[in-house]
Amino acid sequence: MDTRERIYKFFVDKKKADGLTYDTELLKSRYINSLFALQIVMFVEKEFGVKLGRREISTENFHSINAIAALVDARLKEKD
Repeated sequence: MDTRERIYKFFVDKKKADGLTYDTELLKSRYINSLFALQIVMFVEKEFGVKLGRREISTENFHSINAIAALVDARLKEKD
């Protein structure tokens, strides 16, 4: 299962995936609010073993599943 699929599964598990695609704008489409965004950050850090800095937790990096996956993949490459 790739990064995007694992993140998508998190949305499915939280019952937040109705009509969701990898490119859906999460904030504009109201898939996430500030509390759920915090849950996503905690999920990403635990699931992928990465620590996100304040600058990385931005609307740009969390506007879609693709954006979150790109951030995670970049952080994982830094670890190698």
